[in-house]
Amino acid sequence: PQQLVLSGHSETMKLSLFTLLAVLVTSASAFAPTSMRLHRAIKANSRAPRVAPLQMGLFGKTQAEVDQMEEEMKGMSEQERLNYISWKQTNSEADVMTYASLLTCIPLGYFLWLGLLADNGADI
Repeated sequence: PQQLVLSGHSETMKLSLFTLLAVLVTSASAFAPTSMRLHRAIKANSRAPRVAPLQMGLFGKTQAEVDQMEEEMKGMSEQERLNYISWKQTNSEADVMTYASLLTCIPLGYFLWLGLLADNGADI
């Protein structure tokens, strides 16, 4: 009887491990991309990067800015043009971050001034 209990326990343990392994394998395969999504991902990543089209409109470049940029890029190779466009975009983003930081510092400076120099009415 003792031997039967151990073998029953062993079979239950094997079944539990098998079930756990099956659950792990099926849940891991749920995160794997399907063949169509994998095909699209490979196709998208294998293409040469393209330059985004120039936006014109309310927040885009005006025609005069586009013409000026084309004049500045006259005579450049394709790689030089890409580098120039990337540099202009990076420069523009850095300017925006600088102005946003400065605007954030104004209220911070005011609160520091208020906290350090304001009279709270207490006599020392």
